[in-house]
Amino acid sequence: MKRYRIFILFLMVNLYMIQVEARSAGKLLPAKSDKIYFSAFPNFGGSEDVVTAKSIKKFEKLATRKIAWAEFSQHWFNGLVYPKAKIQTISDEGVMPYIRFLPRSGLEQFKAEKKFTLEKIIKGDFDKELRAWAKSAKNHNIPIIIDFALEMNGDWFGWSGHFNGTNSKNKYGKSNYFDGPEKYRDAYRHIIDLFRAQKVSNVTWFFHPNIQSSPNEEWNLPKYYYPGDEYIDWIGISIYGAFYPKKSYWDTFDDILKENYQNILEISSTKPLAILEMGVTDHHISGKKSKWIEDAFKTILSQKYLNFKAINYWHESWDDDGSLASLKIDSSVESLTTFQKVIQNDRFTSIVNLSVK
Repeated sequence: MKRYRIFILFLMVNLYMIQVEARSAGKLLPAKSDKIYFSAFPNFGGSEDVVTAKSIKKFEKLATRKIAWAEFSQHWFNGLVYPKAKIQTISDEGVMPYIRFLPRSGLEQFKAEKKFTLEKIIKGDFDKELRAWAKSAKNHNIPIIIDFALEMNGDWFGWSGHFNGTNSKNKYGKSNYFDGPEKYRDAYRHIIDLFRAQKVSNVTWFFHPNIQSSPNEEWNLPKYYYPGDEYIDWIGISIYGAFYPKKSYWDTFDDILKENYQNILEISSTKPLAILEMGVTDHHISGKKSKWIEDAFKTILSQKYLNFKAINYWHESWDDDGSLASLKIDSSVESLTTFQKVIQNDRFTSIVNLSVK
């Protein structure tokens, strides 16, 4: 009972600190004293946008730790309108809202986008909606994170370079730049320029590639998509282990990072780095989730490859034709116990450090 009361007191104090800072806060800075933000996608549904205080509370109780931010997706096909209620719900929990800004006309993957294309964004077809969104964000005055069109170096989203020109150089923009990455870069710049024109200062901009490019070719490297240091505040990656327990694939967190970290270092030498999605399935035929988690946190804390200033665990499970991807931290007693143990390291924090306007 005593431990429970201490945990509740900690949550209340943290909530107060974030709310007080938010009154005059701007962008998210790295945590103080070289600590690492602990954050999560706390199971906001399969559509990633069912935002509830209950989901946040439940995850924090499981993890026995407060989170710094909570991710949710805003799919443009549901309306390109500032999601004030969802942002307020997250903020009321003393957590920073993190919006995955996704220009898509449906949830189906591995197909080209027809409506919310990168070229239409660049041309200004959605400027009216984007300006209104920016004005609402400014007026709401809650510090938020925006992650536009993530994992652009994969081949599963319609905004990827794969569906927007791949390695061609003569169908868009500069003749010495790959068309697919260049369109993405220019679309992201266009959105940030619109927000700047509205003098919005409470948005932190994240650039979010996948740790492994697909296809793994020169034109598809993350550095070519990057809008530039003058536009982006943080760089983050997705890094997953095996999704499905019956597949033979199994690589440790260290294996994946070791093979690909140089591509992330090439993006920028000045921006703070984050893990924006991480997880692995339970009950796999070739490896143990608890060991994968232990290895991941050991590698993160060692700073052996990259110096991460934040981590975000993807707390979700889903069924794919009878194969259950059990990524949730409580997918088994062993996995939950392991996660609770590693996240108690005092390097992790939920207390956000925000710039002053």
